This record gives sequence, structure tokens and C-alpha cells, in this order.
Amino acid sequence: MVRHTTYVIKDGIKYAVTRSFHLACGAFSLFLIWGLALNLSEGVSLLSMLHIVLLLLLTVIGTLYRDTWVFDKQTNTATSYFGIGPFCKIEKLAFSEIQRLEITHFVRGTNDKDAKPTRRRFRAMLVFSLKLNMDDKRDIEIIAEKTSGGRTESAVQAIAAVTELPLFVDRPRDMDLNVSYKDL
Repeated sequence: MVRHTTYVIKDGIKYAVTRSFHLACGAFSLFLIWGLALNLSEGVSLLSMLHIVLLLLLTVIGTLYRDTWVFDKQTNTATSYFGIGPFCKIEKLAFSEIQRLEITHFVRGTNDKDAKPTRRRFRAMLVFSLKLNMDDKRDIEIIAEKTSGGRTESAVQAIAAVTELPLFVDRPRDMDLNVSYKDL
């Protein structure tokens, strides 16, 4: 799973894919390249190693994957970078266009606002988004509340503190999540 975290930078704060994800994908890519080179030097056909080539392609894509939001206090802009390597879609939003940062909760699999999350089908989810002035939204991350473990909420609070943008949280984190003794 791709995780995001905040990085404090010179002119603001950045919400991006973790460096450990990129390092793990890069290390696995190097291992696969080594294995391919070793097998090719021994005369093994490349057609018999298509699965390794496919895995190598996927790990290189993971290494070069970018999903980053940079909140720059110097220029008062939020910039989104999404793509692979140099092939990124870049979107800039001025802070004046952003009404607030939002964390909203829902239960996946139902439209009922009072639905309780269950173990399998109905999972508690949270959405980190930017509410724009013209009733538009840019969803930054949609993640299971249990998977987030409070990290997304704390990241949004850090972004709000650095950028001084208003923060809206529709309700606090669910305390009735199914947590077993094994999870503790």
C-alpha cells in the first residue's frame, strides 16, 4: 500500500508518498536487474523470464511514482504532482482559491449517515480533500480509517498549521473500530 506523509520544506510543507516506499521499490528493482543480468549472462532466454521483466517494470514504476502536494507559503500556492517520473500532471491552486482543508468520514458500502462500520463489508473510511471556493472539491486521499491510524488526520492538522488554511473535520475519529487484542 502506498502511504503518504508530511515533509517540512524550506517554504512550506509537502504531503507526499513516503521515501521508504520509493527506496523499497528501488532496492527491489536493483535486485531484479541483477537477477536478469545474471540469468542472461548464463544464456537463459528472456522469453522464459517474462514474469521477472513484468515485476521489474512494476517496481520501476513504483520507484518513479509521484503523488505529491506542495503547500508553498512563499507563493501561497498548493501544487499537485501526479504521475510517473517526468510524465506528471501538475496542477496549481492559489490559497485564495482554497476555502478550507477537509476531513470527512463515511462508511463504505452504504449511504446511511448513521451506519456503523462492520468487520468486512462496511468499512469506516476517511477523505482528505481541499474544498475550493466554487463548491468544488479536490480529493487528496481516500483511506480506510483503521489503515490511517490517525496519521492522515495529524498530517492535515500539520498542513493547516503551516499554511494557516482553515480546517474542517466533520467528526472525530471512530472510537468503536473493531480492535482485537492482537492489534494492540
